[in-house]
This record gives sequence, structure tokens and C-alpha cells, in this order.
Amino acid sequence: MMGKAFAPAHITGFFIVHEEDDPLRMGSCGCGLALDDGAYTEVSPSDRTEIFLNGKETDAVTTRTLIELLTDKPVTVKSRLSIPVGGGFGASGAGALSTALALNKALKLEKTFNDLSYAAHVAEVRNSTGLGDVAGMTCGGVTVRLKPGTPFIIDRIPVPAMDIYYISFGPLSTKTILSDSKERELINKAGKKCLDGLLRRPTFENFMKLSRDFSVDTGLISSRAMDAVEAVESHGGMASMAMLGDTVFSTMPEGLYEFGEVRKTKINLSGAHLI
Repeated sequence: MMGKAFAPAHITGFFIVHEEDDPLRMGSCGCGLALDDGAYTEVSPSDRTEIFLNGKETDAVTTRTLIELLTDKPVTVKSRLSIPVGGGFGASGAGALSTALALNKALKLEKTFNDLSYAAHVAEVRNSTGLGDVAGMTCGGVTVRLKPGTPFIIDRIPVPAMDIYYISFGPLSTKTILSDSKERELINKAGKKCLDGLLRRPTFENFMKLSRDFSVDTGLISSRAMDAVEAVESHGGMASMAMLGDTVFSTMPEGLYEFGEVRKTKINLSGAHLI
């Protein structure tokens, strides 16, 4: 039997790192949004475990860890990503979560949605590829992560499936940034300020403003990305940096075109699901 599933990409606007020895309890608080772009995955029983990404065999350590957490049976995984890897879209989390759902169907594991999403979260944490993306992918929309780790405690800011535009200048290493203790301290101070501000006024516009503030206050935003954000603002739009990637996401394409290829997607309201 084959299982097919989709998991949305997830852009984090700001976050607070919470470290624990137990990967189920480690994670992040913060706010982000799920996108219609993401990971489409097929899983089928096989003679040996193989993972293909966009048609090419790959190591995909987070997905491999996810498989090992759920089964000892070999499978073939074929994932197609419509997002850049390392650009702040939670690609590894989307790959792992979509694999978990598809694997559950393919092998008749009879796991619940929480079982599967928590396994994907643990796989992310163990491989230092993400902290809170999987939580945001589970339900879609603009998600506020109120508690780190599992069980996921999430609220949402009500929004329609509005258009989101983005331009990616390249990858950033989540692992490198989060392993710097001074950088983590700066991130957590700015992140707590943003989360408090968002909970006082939970609107999409305030999220975008706070996300921009976070990118500047932490010094994470590159000069090129800052130029792109200001170009969008000069046209009356709102823009910020995707955490953690050298990527700018915005409410309008005007201002972005001069910096390269602009991609258009929508806020995803369905979350991860079987196909």
C-alpha cells in the first residue's frame, strides 16, 4: 500500500528558544504562518529504506530519523518540495511530517495525528533542523506557539487564505546560529518582547510589524534582505525576514522584483493532511 500526504511550509516571524534534554519538551514559542507551498510525500514498502527529494536520492537525516522512530521496516520515500531548502520555510519539518502521515497509512501503523507530529518534532530537534515548525504545520494558518515542545499548545490569529510573496537569497544554518549562546540570549529577549506584544494585540498586521522588529533587534536580517523589506514598505506593503533563512516574505510583490525571482503563494488553512 502507498501513503500520500502534504505538509505546508512554515515561516516563523519571531521565536523564543527553550532548551531541554528531552526532545519532546525542547522547542520554541513564537508566531509564524503556514503556506500552500510545502512538501508532497509518497511512502511505500520497500526492500531497503531510500529517500528521494525532488527525484534525487538524498540523506535527509531528519526524515530518516522520523522513519526510525516509527518503524523498523524499510520504505521508499519520495518527497517533492515546492520551497527552497534552508531558506526559513521549515523544509525538513515539512518533509518529516508529510512522511509521518504517509508512512502511517502505507504501513498501517495506526498512530494518531499527535503521535505522528510529535515524532516529526523529535526528529527535527535531534538533528537541529528546527524547533517549532512542525507545531505550526499541524493546523495551518497564522499560529501562535504558546508552549515549547509537546504537547503542542497553539492559538491562531484568524486570517483568510491571503496571498503571500517571497524572495529567497539563500540558506542560513539554523544549527550554527542556535549554537551561539550570545545569539540565543539576544533572540530570546527580543522574542519574549514580541510574543508579549502580539498577545496584547493579536492581529496579522501586528505580527508582521513585530516580526520585522525581531529581525532588526536580533541583527539576524542581512543588509540585502533589509533593503528588500524597505522597498516593499515604500510601496505601502508589509515585509519581514523568515526565521531562519535569508528570505523576505511580504504582503505584496511590489518592491521585491528588483531583487530577483518573486514567488507567490497563499496562507495555508488546512495544515498537514493525507492526500
